[in-house]
Amino acid sequence: MAIVAQELPEGTVTVLFTDVEGSTDLTTRRGDEAAQDVLRAQRDLVRQQVERYSGHEVKSLGDGFMVAFASARRGVACAVGIQRALAEHNRRQPADQQVRLRIGLNTGEMIQEEADLFGEAVNAAARIASKAKGGQILVSEAVRVVMGRAKDVELVDRGRFRLKGFPERWRLYEVVWQEEAPAMPALVERTPFVGREAERADLRRCLDQASRGRGTLLIVGGEPGVGKTRLAEELAAEARQRGQLALTGHCYEMQGAPPYIPFVEMLEATARIVPRDALREAVGDAAPEVAKLMPELRRLFPDIDAPLELPPEQERRYLFNSMQEFMERAGRAQPLFLVLEDLHWAEDSTLLLLQHIAQRLHEMPVLILGTYRDVELDVARPLARALEELVRQRLAHRLALKRLPQDGVEAMLRGLSGQQPPATLVQAVYSETEGNPFFVEEVFKHLAEERKLFDDRGRWRSDLSIGELEVPEGIRLVIGRRLERVSEECRRVLTTAAVIGRGFSFEVLEALSEVNTDVLLDAIDEAERAHLIASTADGPEARFTFAHELIRQTLVSGLSLPRRQRLHLRVAEAMERVYASALQEHAADLVHHLYRAGTAADPAKTVRYLTLAGEQALEVAAFEDALRHYDNALSLQPADDRQGQADLLFKRGLARRSLGRWDEALTDWRQALPIYEELGDAEAVGRLSSDMTIQLWWGARFVEAVEISRRGLSALGERVSADRCRLLSCAGVTLSMGGLYRAGDSMIAQAVAMAEQLGDQRLLGWLLGSKTVHHWAYMQFREVVDTGLRTVELLRSAGDLWRLADALWETQFAQLRLGRFDEVAEIGEDVELLASRLGHLAALMAAERSRAFRELMLTADLGRFEEFAKGDLELCRSAGMPWISHSYTFLSLMHFWRGQWQKALENSEEAAKLEPPGFFAGADWGFLFLWNAYSGYRDKALAMLREKTGNLPRSGQANTLGAWTMLLTVVEGLAVLGERDEVAKLYPLVLEAIDTGALVRLWACGLVQTMAGMAAAVGGQWEKAEAHYEAALRQAHELPAVVEQPEVRRWYARMLIDRNAPGDRDKARQLLTEAIAMYRRIGMPKHVEMAEALLSEV
Repeated sequence: MAIVAQELPEGTVTVLFTDVEGSTDLTTRRGDEAAQDVLRAQRDLVRQQVERYSGHEVKSLGDGFMVAFASARRGVACAVGIQRALAEHNRRQPADQQVRLRIGLNTGEMIQEEADLFGEAVNAAARIASKAKGGQILVSEAVRVVMGRAKDVELVDRGRFRLKGFPERWRLYEVVWQEEAPAMPALVERTPFVGREAERADLRRCLDQASRGRGTLLIVGGEPGVGKTRLAEELAAEARQRGQLALTGHCYEMQGAPPYIPFVEMLEATARIVPRDALREAVGDAAPEVAKLMPELRRLFPDIDAPLELPPEQERRYLFNSMQEFMERAGRAQPLFLVLEDLHWAEDSTLLLLQHIAQRLHEMPVLILGTYRDVELDVARPLARALEELVRQRLAHRLALKRLPQDGVEAMLRGLSGQQPPATLVQAVYSETEGNPFFVEEVFKHLAEERKLFDDRGRWRSDLSIGELEVPEGIRLVIGRRLERVSEECRRVLTTAAVIGRGFSFEVLEALSEVNTDVLLDAIDEAERAHLIASTADGPEARFTFAHELIRQTLVSGLSLPRRQRLHLRVAEAMERVYASALQEHAADLVHHLYRAGTAADPAKTVRYLTLAGEQALEVAAFEDALRHYDNALSLQPADDRQGQADLLFKRGLARRSLGRWDEALTDWRQALPIYEELGDAEAVGRLSSDMTIQLWWGARFVEAVEISRRGLSALGERVSADRCRLLSCAGVTLSMGGLYRAGDSMIAQAVAMAEQLGDQRLLGWLLGSKTVHHWAYMQFREVVDTGLRTVELLRSAGDLWRLADALWETQFAQLRLGRFDEVAEIGEDVELLASRLGHLAALMAAERSRAFRELMLTADLGRFEEFAKGDLELCRSAGMPWISHSYTFLSLMHFWRGQWQKALENSEEAAKLEPPGFFAGADWGFLFLWNAYSGYRDKALAMLREKTGNLPRSGQANTLGAWTMLLTVVEGLAVLGERDEVAKLYPLVLEAIDTGALVRLWACGLVQTMAGMAAAVGGQWEKAEAHYEAALRQAHELPAVVEQPEVRRWYARMLIDRNAPGDRDKARQLLTEAIAMYRRIGMPKHVEMAEALLSEV
């Protein structure tokens, strides 16, 4: 044995390792003595070649060697010499005496100690040899670089390998030494992209437009393997060349996929690619919502605020708006090209977010391309509904990708082989594949690996016979044949991975595997080299994905159902171990595997993860997903677990409420409530009763709300708690709305006092908001402003923006009725901006109403008011708001002022029919009574009044806003009808209305002082009437209330004519002349006629 201690050159050294393949089997077959004879002959051959190429035998390793070379070229030449000499020797030996060697080489700095070499470079060489097969020579990248361009040595890139003890993967090259072996052409790493010229031209135009701020949504459909993903990849490459940020997210074929999964994947990729400062700037104020989808964002930026607390039905809109804002800001910094793969598997949440974003894409520098299998576009799947809606609204462009024509197949084969294919081969492949690109590629790889296509020089075989090609029928058969050519261990690992899903992590696979880590790594490397899987090494976790979904499906289809179910169960158990500290984040994945495990899975465990997945979906406003999880959980929930059943019913009710399915939510809660009562769970009864009461209140179901609140309060007893505060407040407001002022006021006061005792400022703000509503409902507008402003301060400080918007519009409304128009405008700007941001439609509607009536009073622009009234009606219709009756009253007002009294009556009849019960009752009815009076329907109007007299305000007590409004319209109507005695009786009540501080009557812009003047005048109280009219005139001009200015004059003149004191008729003439001019200017023809009729009396 040669010793290298003195002879080995210093510096860079190339080390060669050899190892006999199957030496243990050889000993078993031949016996020790015969096996040693065979191995001795092998050792002699190796040493001859080492001496020939000036190598230095460092040591013998049983049946292998470690040899050092001063030259990488000589080391590689020695390895080739060894393999060729051994091959020649083997040809002269019986089959059971033939030996095959694995050889590996690496170049690097070595550590020399005595007669040996050490260091990472040595270890790597040994690991490289272990990756070789018998008869194969593998070398490292370092060897290839040191050798340079060697004309006499051909190296073939065999991909990246994991070497034991090394964290990074190594790219290894095979040395081609078998001169007599049939050659194969060097196949391209990536399949060439051919055809699709028209489609690419269209897509490039979309890229151009997106870069200029006019994005769009493209939906590309086609059969599996037709090239949808490849087309998206090509466009992504072009986008990157243009400086755009290209990202891809995937949908997965799994039960209950995580909500918004393709968007989450793109967010995670963005966090890895984009500089932190740029990312923080892009997310901006949207950060709290974006962090719901990507919790990692909070670890990157600890300064992110907590998300806003919003009503569940509004959470999704706010989340979607925030995502849209984030994407728009990011796109302004760098145009975005986003790819959403496999939308046919998308859940509702993903598609709803996509639809929301699509509405604004035309003004964003963002291009989105979605792919889907048109053969799987089942009408029952969410995508079918979403596509229909997107196309109907013209928010998406569809592109159907067809198979390649025969010349496209020819181009693919030419690109794959690097040479012109025979026409007969093109025809055969096209005939079998019908132009499906993935099928074409798989057939080519299969035939090439079978060595049926090329001759010894790597050229197309001249004797190529189509009959002997044996092209498998169907793409899965072709994939199956290719899978047969990898090792059995590799197939076993891939099958397990296929059950995990299209994408899988090495950690989960390792937890599942029954082999050691090195064998598993070898199998993964082998699968990568065979282009069956690909690494996605762009995150902290080692992840892989199947090269095509059809490969995964082929592997899974080979499993029997029981075996597949067992594997799904094992996957779930492995995920529990790997993700033990973050189970909620992976709950949806666990649900998928436990559900697919069928009866093999423990139902209790499945229910647990279904519940976790439902909670996770609720947190990110994926309400459809949450509902599906809770439905499935309830179907598995044991009947004897009453607590678990009630909890699931409560949570499913939350999901249904969030989807606007109010009655179904209440049904679930009505089932859960008695179970909690039966179990004696007072806190749960209180919490659920509070939610139910609020829901019933918003639905104007006041009687039910009171009944449920009393059940909750009964369960909570004398507890001092937030739930009891909320219940007291809800019950109080409900009683108040139902006309029981004192009872309601007392309960609200108790709630406020308890909240102050608890020291909870946020809760106190919430309760004072209820107190504001309470005063609002009784036309106590001065109290509304006082309480409302304190509420605004508390809620703004607590960050409760939703209820802040409510308190703002309630205060704004009160300021309008108090005649404080500057404050109305100031608050209006605040509330409209906030409500628009939150998507708070009720606050937006109320603020718009106050703005419209302020504008009407200031300008008397009936055209603008008509636009508002129609828009208000449409908003109430689309949002399903119970206050739609007011919209019809607004339209009736507009028609009345314009002299279209029949239309006014028709709209008022609809308003009265839809008028909700409670504090508004009587308001819409009052205008129907008034229009009947003006239209001359005396008997009908008086009959209406006889039925409703009991709804008028009662003296000396608090009365609802509806009752006060009814009083003021009845006074005017009776005055029109000449019912002097009846009007006179109501005068004291009108004075009480003035004492509330309200200047302006609800909706009609009429001044309360004008109504007081009418009531006093018909009773002959001339001085009081005159004082009221003078006050009304002053207010009409100071506020100003332009529509009311001629109205005060008309009624004031009526009083002067009736009194007929000296100078009254002259003043009446002046007032009426002014009124007529004003009516004409505004556009009130019927009122002109009424004023002219009065003027004729003068």
